[in-house]
Amino acid sequence: MRKFDIKTRLAVTVRLFEALDLFDMNGHVSVRVEDGFLTHGRQAARGTVTLRDLILVDWDGKLKQGEQEPPNEVYLHSEIYRLRPDVHAIAHFHGHWSNIISVAGIAPRPVSSVTCVLGRDIPVYQDPDSISDAERGREVAHCLGTNKVLLLRGHGVVTAGNSLEEVLVLAKYLEINSQRQVFARLLNRNAQLEDDEIDSIGAALWTPKNIEKSWTYYYEKTSREGTFIGIL
Repeated sequence: MRKFDIKTRLAVTVRLFEALDLFDMNGHVSVRVEDGFLTHGRQAARGTVTLRDLILVDWDGKLKQGEQEPPNEVYLHSEIYRLRPDVHAIAHFHGHWSNIISVAGIAPRPVSSVTCVLGRDIPVYQDPDSISDAERGREVAHCLGTNKVLLLRGHGVVTAGNSLEEVLVLAKYLEINSQRQVFARLLNRNAQLEDDEIDSIGAALWTPKNIEKSWTYYYEKTSREGTFIGIL
């Protein structure tokens, strides 16, 4: 895996989300630092974000450093960080297939071995409105609980992990799984993996070397398309 400082790694991750069709004009990623968290400004174009677009935000969602405004849903990040000291990176995006799953009222559930890392009981936050105040941010944080992934009904997804690499891999895996789940239900409404299969396979696969393998694959694949030119 390429070694980057924390700011470059954040900018790379934002561009990766856009290159993998997880972001459009919306979506945001953050990473915890000692006195708050780094994210990118609301005005920044996701596909061309640079280090100049990054900002430092405090635990109340207020700008501490930088020239742009925090994202409108900054409280999604601040309240999860406040509740979950184990979380060091967060992403929020409006996934195509995961949105279909959530608004259709289908319980999201792994349907292939690699996506078992998502867990078998993925929660769904029922309010589709923007997470634009601290109260909604706290509701989202409590709904996420100890999970790595949360669906926002008719809205989007939250992934939370120990690193930027983790939240990117979780996000991509969820979109892959959501598409597969849609088609699996069309063929067999009751098709699913068993609880013990999801638990055992997920635990075996969610390891640093596998996370690194996935992240490196997506990074190298998009690098060939010039995704990271001009990031500094």
